[in-house]
Amino acid sequence: MDDGYYDDTADALNTAPTPPAFFLAPLNSAARKAVDHARNLHLRCTVNDTIGLWLSFADPNKQVCTLGREDTDIHLSDTRSSSKGSPHISALHASFQVVEETGAVLLWNLSKGGTVEPIPHSSSFTVKFRSNAQSVLVAQGINSRIAFGENQWYQFEIQWQSDGMYQFPKHEPYTMGPRNSRNKKYVLGGDVGAGSYGTVSWVLDAINGQIIAVKRFHKLSGKNLEFATREVANLFRINKDDSIKHEHILQILDYAGGTRGDDWGEIFMPLMKGNLKTLVEKVTVPDEHALSDTVLRQMLLALECIASHNIIHRDVKPENILWEYDNTTENSYRFCLGDFGLSNDPTLACTAAGTEPFMAPEVFHRKRQTSKVDIWSLFATIVWTRTPEFRRACSQMRAPDLHVWLVDFSRMELYANMRRMASMDPAKRPSATRQLALLDAPPQAPFEDYANSVVGSYGSNTNSASGDEAGVLGGDLAARFSRGMTLRDNTPGLTYGSGSSEAVTSPELPYYEPYASGLMQTYFGAQAAGPSKGYMPPSPDPADAPRDHGAWVMPYESAYGPPDSQNSGSGTAVPDTWTAVAPTVDVEEEAPRRKHKGKNRA
Repeated sequence: MDDGYYDDTADALNTAPTPPAFFLAPLNSAARKAVDHARNLHLRCTVNDTIGLWLSFADPNKQVCTLGREDTDIHLSDTRSSSKGSPHISALHASFQVVEETGAVLLWNLSKGGTVEPIPHSSSFTVKFRSNAQSVLVAQGINSRIAFGENQWYQFEIQWQSDGMYQFPKHEPYTMGPRNSRNKKYVLGGDVGAGSYGTVSWVLDAINGQIIAVKRFHKLSGKNLEFATREVANLFRINKDDSIKHEHILQILDYAGGTRGDDWGEIFMPLMKGNLKTLVEKVTVPDEHALSDTVLRQMLLALECIASHNIIHRDVKPENILWEYDNTTENSYRFCLGDFGLSNDPTLACTAAGTEPFMAPEVFHRKRQTSKVDIWSLFATIVWTRTPEFRRACSQMRAPDLHVWLVDFSRMELYANMRRMASMDPAKRPSATRQLALLDAPPQAPFEDYANSVVGSYGSNTNSASGDEAGVLGGDLAARFSRGMTLRDNTPGLTYGSGSSEAVTSPELPYYEPYASGLMQTYFGAQAAGPSKGYMPPSPDPADAPRDHGAWVMPYESAYGPPDSQNSGSGTAVPDTWTAVAPTVDVEEEAPRRKHKGKNRA
């Protein structure tokens, strides 16, 4: 996939992936009788002196193998025994099916009585069927023994020649996760990024065989717990059911951990192609203006949704806008808003938090915040997308100068239908709903809002949102997760910096660097003439910056010096630079290494 998610070895070598193929070795007398049945003779073969059934999915038109008592590829008789009763085999009892995109093989339970099951074995992981799913992964060292029928009537061992799994190396056993849980849900692929309170990895879902992303929160205590719980709780509020899910907000597919006593938690999300930053900087985009128009509309829809849930994101920026190709429209993209780690309730948010070039003036000055802060950040993101000069210079500029520069951009005819998004006074900014209407309206009157007109005025400290942004929706899933972490919903403890002016005393969370005091300046004397070299002063030395502002701000690019790592925990895609990351957490092997001999070696 693109943007450093993972390397497709087969594509890199320009060779076709090896299709799945395996040998079903009988483990009991009933299975041996099934192998000898006349209707299974076409699959019989001998491997290492064992007679069994050979299955290959080399034919691209034959990617399913069925098992049952009628018109199936493998016949399982519904015989009767005076001592054991009957296996109760359904007409179509089970099947093996290849997932085209990943090469994973799924075992499907199609029986009426639910009598298809993995048999626990010491040499492999056992992943059972979930209550809401009919399929489960089978692979090298994963569900190596399976049974069909009542009381595990037919028992087989799967011996692999190739298990597909196209993106995974075959020279070592797979690692399954969550590592802290006995209930394994995925096969670990590789890390996408890392932050100080977690990592993002691409994994293969052990239920449907699809590649997804897992955000793993580790060391959940103190501020780490607050940031992680806030992100999970707010995403669950939006993802609680199909009536609320939004196509432009990153979904939560599942979660693990987070129960009482756990210091870890994981959320499962779709794996997107990349983020807006890497798309603009590394992928050839024919028309950045057309791209930015798509970003603008789709992100306004996302902001409209979260505002209706009484959530403000507070870190809208290119890295947190994820993309994938929109298959319904030719040469188009679908964007999703991700990383809700700094999201907050507008009744609580008043600290400086976010990323410097995209931070609204009222956030910078730690005034009361509403959903209008995200409107400013989205405007800054659109300017960043359209303007190479802004992309190059924004990381080296002081926030007051950036604010003036963005106001100056908004005066251009190019931004006529969105210029009020850059109003220094948040009361003058449109809501997301209003701005969507303005995009299709005639150009507005000359813009009267400029930097000098709002000195000392950044909106009142009211905690009310605009009329189309009201409403609070709770969520059972959010409550379950946050209560499990011993936090309660709708309390200041759920959010960080909820109005407190206390000094930052703990260095345990380097995820956001404190804002340098040299940048905390007022707007007195600011010029409205537009950008110039004077607006790009050298960045202050972070060593000289006191750590007592009570504000957590992430610098953009290399404003505070070279990053410690090229990885990131922000969103699902990979931002290029970070100021700090947590130490790498080694994933322990949870299954013994296995030796493979002869034809069955993967």
